[in-house]
Amino acid sequence: MKKIVLKMSELNLRNERYGKLEYASLHVMEGDITSFLGLNYSGKELAVQILLGEIDLDWNKNKVYIDGQKIQRASDLHPLVYHLCADSPGIENWTVAEYISLTEVNWFLSKKVKKRLLKETEQQLEEVGIHIDIQKKMNSLNVLERRMVEVMRARKKGARILILEDECEGMDREMLCSYEQFLKKVIKNHMAAILICHSDMATSVLADNYIIFRRGRIVKKWKKNSAYNNGEISDYLLGGTMIQKKNSLDSYARKIRPGKDIVYSVRNLAIGKTIEDYDFRKGEISTFVLVNHTERMKLFMNLSGRITPDSMQYLLNGKFVSRPAYLSFIKNKVVSVMKSGNDYEIFEKMSVGDNLILPSLRKIPRLVYMVSGDKMSEILSEEMEHESLINNDIVYHLDKNNHINISFNRWYVFNPKAIILYEPFTSCDAYGVSIILSYIKKMADRGTAVIVIKSNIEYMHGISDRVFIIE
Repeated sequence: MKKIVLKMSELNLRNERYGKLEYASLHVMEGDITSFLGLNYSGKELAVQILLGEIDLDWNKNKVYIDGQKIQRASDLHPLVYHLCADSPGIENWTVAEYISLTEVNWFLSKKVKKRLLKETEQQLEEVGIHIDIQKKMNSLNVLERRMVEVMRARKKGARILILEDECEGMDREMLCSYEQFLKKVIKNHMAAILICHSDMATSVLADNYIIFRRGRIVKKWKKNSAYNNGEISDYLLGGTMIQKKNSLDSYARKIRPGKDIVYSVRNLAIGKTIEDYDFRKGEISTFVLVNHTERMKLFMNLSGRITPDSMQYLLNGKFVSRPAYLSFIKNKVVSVMKSGNDYEIFEKMSVGDNLILPSLRKIPRLVYMVSGDKMSEILSEEMEHESLINNDIVYHLDKNNHINISFNRWYVFNPKAIILYEPFTSCDAYGVSIILSYIKKMADRGTAVIVIKSNIEYMHGISDRVFIIE
């Protein structure tokens, strides 16, 4: 019979960064993978931060139990909770065996003890059916192997709760199914797993149960494939008002077919071992799918002009040029966004209006900008697509979905010839995905060539005019 590993009772607290929890109670079972679902700032992030020991709270009023033992202080959680996220640092020059077995850097272990630890690691991997050479370096593992090794390390350390904060970038459905089977073997009789993931595909494959947060409260506990489930997950996830807003965004249909005019081109673009030429047409949506993270990032950097290899040529202002300066791309209305809504794409201490006007400053004399500030704000307010954004709002006080709005509104106002988006849906909740898709369609209708670079086709298969699957 499965045991309750984690129990959280009557959680009541507010946090400026992670939202709030009101009378929240939940439990997680050993051997289960439980997904925390909710919009950003719904309370799910706050619950995770409590388990990571990052939140200062009254441990007497807010009750947290692991294996029936009440947690008295944040430090009690550290040996019991293992946090696996996509950018877990690892020790790149260590072997798999060293990384799993030597949970602390300790060079004073005798050769005999090290040999015994390595042998134990090899046996543990064999028990769960992992066929990884334990002498491989961590930096040579693929995305699935890397995650497997991290999970084995968590088990080796004796963790009881495994927090998987992972968008599963670079993993297709087949790989996710292999990961799910592996996780079930490893955590059985050892751990409970909590999944924090915004990918619908990854969550549907990996999770056994869902706990749905909305506005600080737990509104539904949902067991996958249960006959007792009522309605749809989205009904609980969004609520009536948000469902209407999301449906409004999703209902937008493209009005203009892609044109024949080429607005952006690259020559001699190297992807892996191939060298290709690509033309992008007015109002066309193109999606590149690459599993390999290094190649995916390289493609984005080269296509966007953030890195310009000597061998490449770019079509800017009707002419092919080599090694153009990055500002030449913006001047010629070819722009790029790396993970929309992230801090490095917006300026949190500035107002919404100032964020939106930034791309156009080079075209406006400074004196005119200073004199015409009020008039410019009026123009921006008319151009802005979402009425929830107020021109004078300070960005820092807005939530993630508003950050996404600002990031895309900026380029919507700028009306670029081409926009290159790298993993635009990373860390987006369901509403954020709809915001981005609506902007992609609206920008294409304005004549912008939209180029999306992702690790999988999720969310883009229904709206792409062209899809390039790069093996």
